[in-house]
Amino acid sequence: MKIGVSSVTIYPFDDWFEPPVSKDQHPAVVDALKYADESGIEDHEFFRIAASSSTALRIWVSQELVVTGPFSQALLRLAALLPNVHLRAMMMIVINGEHGRVVKQRAPGSHPWLLNQLRQSMGIEKADVQPLAETVEFLDALDEEVKSPISGLAATGIGNERLILPEYTAVKNCFAACWPNSEYVRFLDANIGEDMRHSEILADVAAALIAQGADSQEYYDAARRSVDSRVRYYDRLVHHASQGWQ
Repeated sequence: MKIGVSSVTIYPFDDWFEPPVSKDQHPAVVDALKYADESGIEDHEFFRIAASSSTALRIWVSQELVVTGPFSQALLRLAALLPNVHLRAMMMIVINGEHGRVVKQRAPGSHPWLLNQLRQSMGIEKADVQPLAETVEFLDALDEEVKSPISGLAATGIGNERLILPEYTAVKNCFAACWPNSEYVRFLDANIGEDMRHSEILADVAAALIAQGADSQEYYDAARRSVDSRVRYYDRLVHHASQGWQ
């Protein structure tokens, strides 16, 4: 048995090579995008606190540092689950956007590295970057969703990338008000500028899989779970932001 090819089934040629049929987005995809857009995450209590709390911003950066690596890996794992070359190539646009170009064995424009530069500008020590329980819970939920291509596309594309525009815009306003001399602009703008397009690409991949027979209800349900997971994450961060970094 070779990787990705079963010796007991007829070889599914079209699964590997047939270009996806261009169609309008499936209603489940449209509804999932709407659910994220109407989540109101940008109005979360955490951002009200962070607008005047350097402690809240330090907590936020420390936990985003914990999330950023596993999220990038989740995209790679998800791409590996897709046999179709065209859909994998679409995923690679998102993956390359997250990682950027390599210059002398470094990825200076990658989202994780830009976040690390923000950490340095804020004086957050490496030892202070430790996952909180809510962060572990959020990542565990993402890990579970990415075990399936269609639910993984919902989790990464809807519950993460689609929420970036309102979420990171709110964070950007907090930094402008509370910590304007930190190196927040490049990291946040890189995400805000790219991730809406990334969410659209991931939605197109999901629509193609649904057209090929993937379960549209599974996609929508995973999208809702992932958006709700992110909101719960912020619900729990409010305690730390209010009480101090404990």
